Amino acid sequence: MRPLLPFALIIPVTLAGCASQQTRDAAQASAARELDSVKQHVARLSDAQQAMDARLGKLESGQALLASRLDSLSPQQGALDALRADTAALRTQLDVANANIAKARESADDAVKIARDSRLVSGKLADSLLLTESMVSYAYEQPELTAGGRTALDGLIAGIKPKLPNVFVEIVGYSDNLGLDSRNRRIALERAEAVRRYLHETGGIPLDRMSTISYGDLQPVASNVTAEGRGQNRRIWVRVLR
Repeated sequence: MRPLLPFALIIPVTLAGCASQQTRDAAQASAARELDSVKQHVARLSDAQQAMDARLGKLESGQALLASRLDSLSPQQGALDALRADTAALRTQLDVANANIAKARESADDAVKIARDSRLVSGKLADSLLLTESMVSYAYEQPELTAGGRTALDGLIAGIKPKLPNVFVEIVGYSDNLGLDSRNRRIALERAEAVRRYLHETGGIPLDRMSTISYGDLQPVASNVTAEGRGQNRRIWVRVLR
């Protein structure tokens, strides 16, 4: 039995050698597959890089074209800004001109009204009444006749009515100079209109036989430096012409 022992040892060694060769073949095949996978991944990356380079080239080309267009628009933008500045200046001049026209129209309307009313009568003063600030108050931006003012106007009405329609009543408003010219003219005119409404609504004097006009602070009768003088300048003069 002893001669058979070396042969028995040879068989396992041979089998072990075959197993090692199979392992090496399997490892080599796996490595080859991984290498192919890496090569495929590198190829995809290369394709993606080429596509990105192409897109970047298009973007750079578009950027250059846009920069060229912007350069060509720069002179036009400057001209547009200059045109806007000129338009703003013209608008300011137009606003000033419109304000001057409105003021001139107001003065012209007053002059026409005075001229028209003066033709209705000969212009001889038949009666007059001076209403002071205490007779026509101006509280809360609304002129109101006080009891003293109404009493004074009632006496004037009694003298006017028998003479109608041969008389004309001219109601002139005046103010001090504390406010703006336009505001002074408005306040004085509103006071005069309050007197006209009373003469018409209470006294029955026809509206077409009366006129109102405001001189604002243009014809003071006292100094506007003192409170007393300003009070004297805030007045309504009612003139009865025949």
